[in-house]
Order: sequence, then C-alpha cells, then structure tokens
Amino acid sequence: MELTQVASYDNYLLANMTLGMLQENGINCHLKDENIVTIDPLLNPAVGGIKLMVVSEQADEAKGYMDAAERAYLATVPCPNCGACTILPEETNDAPADFWGKLKNMAAYGQTAIYLKKYRCSSCNTLFDHMPSALES
Repeated sequence: MELTQVASYDNYLLANMTLGMLQENGINCHLKDENIVTIDPLLNPAVGGIKLMVVSEQADEAKGYMDAAERAYLATVPCPNCGACTILPEETNDAPADFWGKLKNMAAYGQTAIYLKKYRCSSCNTLFDHMPSALES
C-alpha cells in the first residue's frame, strides 16, 4: 500500500479534524509526525509539519473532500474588510527547475519547493495571509 501526502499542518486540531472528515467518508489515511510536532512545536519546521497521508489511489478523492469543505466554510465567512462572503483561496507553487533556484529555496526555507496558500476577497480584492475566521468580522 503506497501512501501520498495530501496536506501538511502546523496545528494538530485542524489536522485531526481533517483526518476525521476523511475517515468518515471512507478514505484510508493517517497522520505522520503528529506526536513530535505536538510535543515540541519548535520542531515543526524541521520535520515539515504534521503530514496527512492517504492511500495513493484515494488521494484525488481526499483532495476533493478537503476542497469542498474549505469552499463550504469560506462561503460562510464575511470579509473582515468589506463584509462580503466572497473569499477564495489562491495557491502558488515555487518549484524551480534550476540548481540556483533550488539552492535559494533550500537556504531560505529548508526545502527545494515552496507551496503558498493565501486568501483573497473577490469583492474588495483584499489579500489575507491566513484563512479569515468567521469571528474576525
């Protein structure tokens, strides 16, 4: 059975909530490095966070459930700036193919490829570094 990492978390609560949602939907998955990150959060960058591992054949289905849950949540969250419920995720991957780009990422972030996820309100165009909470408004 081959496993694929579908997400990485620095928060064990969100990791376990996602794990539970996937398991309830019949996805064979588990968390890797949960104990070390929970016991010593300062080791989080060194181990790459709590990894959500899924059986490779179910990875696309798991990502679908995770995306649907995120979209459903964001549809209920008003923008802290304008109050509209129009926040959408923006994902970027910085995976350079050349040696110097990989070296730069390795020196700056400790890994060769960088994945960033931010959120933007499509009404007022405000960009958020983290997912806004329904309680922020």
